[in-house]
Amino acid sequence: MDSLGQLYAFTTFREEWQLSLTGTVHFGGGWKTGLIISQSTVVVRELRRYPWGEGRLSSTVRKMAYSAFQEWRIDPKNPWDPRVSISLGHPWKTGVAFAASLLRDPMVLVGEIGLRSQEEEPQAWLTLALAAGFVANAWISLSTTGSLTVSALGVGVPLATLGVRLHYKPDLRGKGELGVRATLSLRGDQTWITLEAEWVSRGP
Repeated sequence: MDSLGQLYAFTTFREEWQLSLTGTVHFGGGWKTGLIISQSTVVVRELRRYPWGEGRLSSTVRKMAYSAFQEWRIDPKNPWDPRVSISLGHPWKTGVAFAASLLRDPMVLVGEIGLRSQEEEPQAWLTLALAAGFVANAWISLSTTGSLTVSALGVGVPLATLGVRLHYKPDLRGKGELGVRATLSLRGDQTWITLEAEWVSRGP
C-alpha cells in the first residue's frame, strides 16, 4: 500500500557499484598495516503495478567509506600460520579477527572467525569463513570461499555467502596480479550475485 492508500504489486531492482583503493605496508616481525578508501553508488528502481496501470520510482545514494587495519602474524614458522587483525573505519565500524591457514602444495586451506561492531542495529556481527585455494600453474590460481554471518548483539537476519575467485599473474616476478570474483549471497528471502574485478600492484 502506498502513501495514498492504494494497493499495488511491485518488483525492486537494486544495483551497487563500488570502487576501492587499498594500500598496504609490510614491516618486519610479521606486521602489516593498510588503508582502504571506498566509494559506493547504490541505485534502486521499483516498478509498481496498480489495477489502473504502472508506476516507476528510482533513487540513487552515494557514500564514501574509510578504514585502516593492522595484522600480525603470530608465528610465521607455525604450519598453521596464525594471524590476528584489527580494523577501524568510518562510518563508525570496528573489527577483530583471527585466522589460520594450512599449506599443502598445490592447495591452501584458510579458516577465519571475526567480530565486527557498527553504529546501526544490530551493533555486532560474528562471521565464520572457510576458504580453499588451488594453484594451477605459475600464472593461474583458483579459490573458493564460504561464510556465515550472524548477529552477536541485537536482532539481524543471518547472511550466507559462497564465492569463487580467479587470479592471473601476467608478471611472473609478482609485481602485478589480476583477479575476478563472483559471490552468491543469501539473506532471508533475498538472493543476489556480486561480481568484482581487481588489480594488485606491488612495489619493490
